[in-house]
Amino acid sequence: MSGRVGGLAGGVELNGNIYEYGPHIFHASDPEVLDDIKTLMGDDLIRFDRTVKIKFMGEYFDFPLSITDVLLKLPFGIVVKSIFDFICYATKARFVKPEVETTESVLLESYGRTLYELFFKSYIEQVWGVPPSQFSPEFAKQRIPRMNILQIIEKFFKPFRNRVSKVERTERFVEKIEGEIFTTRRGFSLIAERMGGEIVKLGGSIHLNKKVTELFVADGRVSSVRVVDGDVEEILDCDHVISTIPINLLGGLANPAPDKKVLGAAEKLKFHGTLFVGLVVNRGKVLPASFMYFREISFNRIMDLSYFGIEVKPNHGTILIAEINCETSDFVWIEENHAKEIVINDLIRENLIAPEEILECHIFKASHAYPMYLLNYEKHLQTLLDWVGDLSNLQTIGRQGRFQYVNSHVAMKMAYQAADNIISSI
Repeated sequence: MSGRVGGLAGGVELNGNIYEYGPHIFHASDPEVLDDIKTLMGDDLIRFDRTVKIKFMGEYFDFPLSITDVLLKLPFGIVVKSIFDFICYATKARFVKPEVETTESVLLESYGRTLYELFFKSYIEQVWGVPPSQFSPEFAKQRIPRMNILQIIEKFFKPFRNRVSKVERTERFVEKIEGEIFTTRRGFSLIAERMGGEIVKLGGSIHLNKKVTELFVADGRVSSVRVVDGDVEEILDCDHVISTIPINLLGGLANPAPDKKVLGAAEKLKFHGTLFVGLVVNRGKVLPASFMYFREISFNRIMDLSYFGIEVKPNHGTILIAEINCETSDFVWIEENHAKEIVINDLIRENLIAPEEILECHIFKASHAYPMYLLNYEKHLQTLLDWVGDLSNLQTIGRQGRFQYVNSHVAMKMAYQAADNIISSI
């Protein structure tokens, strides 16, 4: 339940400041989505230059990894070994395929063993709690840019090509940040709020702070939905349902319940939670990039809102938002003061802030922030999608609804497609 529209893209408002659930930006290669958002937002849409760095071995590396950084910032012996491994694994991949493809095998093929173990193996284990060898290859393919020979050649020729807008695909989406990137003075939240305002203008209703507790199923469709708001319970009749509820929870809400195969598949799909520590800092830019990844401290990613042009109170300060990926049963999730303490101590040790510069510190959480692409998750997901598909008026979309690690513009495209499906059924 939330008092704001937008879900994970909606942010949290505390003491007049907007805290984002991660570094949300707007970009889209799909011309329909891009044009609609530009029209909706007008001058409130601000162009933004995204910069990303990784702190490792005392150096700041650009992300995605660049060959220049690898050559100049790593010790000479590691550079030589990295180049040798990179060539060997890229060549081997042309002739020998792994018996079982995993995130580990994809990253070894793309980077070689030396860079894989330096930059990815321990980081993935730290953030997700499982090694890359237990992750589906889709995780690496969809979320980690690959530094292989073909992509290096592609990047070389890219400046000589004309940029062509294309329709965004939503299945097996591979994230590429290309073209114009935008933000607003209120972050991505303002985009979500403006969309909500348009819904109301067109006669729609938005009910916040309500929780869906039951889907009544009859004759191959959802007939009504039970929602609660505190002690108030209501049953809403429905013609069509578009759900963004985590798909592994959706079947458990159905009445009557789906068969054991569906419920068993739901138990196999796991989400990872993220705890956010937001700090108002009495200084301008703090980080050397708009957001950064860290390898050896309490949090795995941090963003500096001063780069995003987001309004901050006081206006000469900035907001830092550190992310700790964890389970909801972990000590750091439960003991919020502990989370604040370890993040602040690490920021001070990294010489990024001084204690007297901290004006506020807040905790907010997302229990279903990221789908975990464990090995063989695809077959369990397909079982759930087949069940949803058998209900004629139910569609599931979004990162949680489709168990798909997509960003906001792709979730928007899913919504467009869901609306088209409803229109075509009328």
